[in-house]
Amino acid sequence: MFKLKKHSGGPVLSPAKNLDWEKEGVFNPGVIKDGEEIIMLYRAVGERESYISRLGLAKSRDGINFERVSNDPVFGPGEFFDHWSTEDPRIVKIDNEFLITYVAVADRIMKNGRSILRPLPLETASALLKTKDFSNFEKVGIISPAGSDNKDVVIFPRKIRGRYAMLHRPNRWSKEWFSSSYEKFVDEGLPCPVERLPDQPSVWLAWSDNLKNWTDHKLLIWPEHHLDEKVGAGLPPIETSDGWLLIYHHVSRNWNTGAFIYTARVALADLDNPNRLIAKIPYDILAPDMPYETNGEIKVVFPTGGFVQGDVLHVYYGASDRYVCLATGSLSELLTELKKYKI
Repeated sequence: MFKLKKHSGGPVLSPAKNLDWEKEGVFNPGVIKDGEEIIMLYRAVGERESYISRLGLAKSRDGINFERVSNDPVFGPGEFFDHWSTEDPRIVKIDNEFLITYVAVADRIMKNGRSILRPLPLETASALLKTKDFSNFEKVGIISPAGSDNKDVVIFPRKIRGRYAMLHRPNRWSKEWFSSSYEKFVDEGLPCPVERLPDQPSVWLAWSDNLKNWTDHKLLIWPEHHLDEKVGAGLPPIETSDGWLLIYHHVSRNWNTGAFIYTARVALADLDNPNRLIAKIPYDILAPDMPYETNGEIKVVFPTGGFVQGDVLHVYYGASDRYVCLATGSLSELLTELKKYKI
């Protein structure tokens, strides 16, 4: 059985109490290694009243000790489609340009610290940024399908057969949505008939020629156990000699308390045709069991960034929606374990 090993020193980034825009939480970071520098773009929350998220920037040479580049956020709400929040960045680099996907929230999330009552559940979308320096950002805009309530968009770090590829998690592309009282309001733009949708929110793969328009959506990873609630992409795919390493988050529910439990799992996809899964481990490789990962009823490890150095896989994750943490493991050992669970 393969398990990632958590950094013995605990979180590698904690909220800075002297910074109003991040004092309540820093978590779910995009992380990429560029040369000898490790770049972290992290989600930050400074208040719980309306729960607005901004993005901060930190850098490191050793992957453990990070220094904030600025006392101010480097990116935040500013457009009609992300007016209330910019969340959960993921980073890849293609052709000397960094591509950053993030969750864009157009409507207010909370009021007086409570979720707002609305006729439909809060809808999110995912947007794309381009940058070369993490100071100046080109806003490409929304790239997720309209009306899909879409999170967890990650782009593959290179073109495949001349096209860009991405993973995404459309909450409304599920039978769960169409069995609810809301489905009559939103039922267009589906990639297949309702009866062929997964039971619950799942990971889909899509293709693009220009990074803006995405088509050819195919279901890739879905919940398979009766206690599962949903799955979603985590890190951007990591290229290995055996295939694309897909580390994703897996959500189950504690039926005694009703609380969600977020863990990390892993699958392997074909290098030339990532629509084809090669293997998938049926258990968690990372789960919340430390005090900083289990804050009250919130039990979360949420992988969003990382890299491979030598044979060491580095996975950065958000813990209990409050901290940035690190877990590591042997890439070769993980690939060997994956081969036991070929599909």
